[in-house]
Amino acid sequence: MRKLRITSMLKVMIVAALTAPIILALPTEEVAVASPSIQPHALTPPPPPLEPSIHALTSPKYIYQAEGTVIPGGGLTAVVNTTTTTFSEMKSLQVDYRLERWTGSAWILYQSGSKKKTQTQTLNAQSSWTVITGYYYRVVSLHTADDGVKPETTTHISSNVLF
Repeated sequence: MRKLRITSMLKVMIVAALTAPIILALPTEEVAVASPSIQPHALTPPPPPLEPSIHALTSPKYIYQAEGTVIPGGGLTAVVNTTTTTFSEMKSLQVDYRLERWTGSAWILYQSGSKKKTQTQTLNAQSSWTVITGYYYRVVSLHTADDGVKPETTTHISSNVLF
């Protein structure tokens, strides 16, 4: 009986010793990733923090909202959404947007798109593109509102996502 108790205790100690490094190695910070069920491994160091945009409107005359986002679309698909909203109806709204990939030292163009609409106050554009896992992606969008006299333009840079 005593030998059985020592053997059981020894097994428990061995299991505890073997699993301790795994428990201690669990990450403590969350990372924005494309698929929460599969944790991708970054092939590059993360990009530097986003600096405030020099193109931000200080006192907008026309543009109320201008943004672009990249979100996971399932599998290896990145869905890019942009929205441009103005205070009143414009002669035309246009958005030129690009999906950029981080190389480890610079952002490079990966895909791009554009959309224009006349006599409107809101413009939404969406594109879906296949991406390469292990890289960070972001959207840079240039939004233009034209009242027929003088256009107003602003640039938006999204946060990055690791796919």
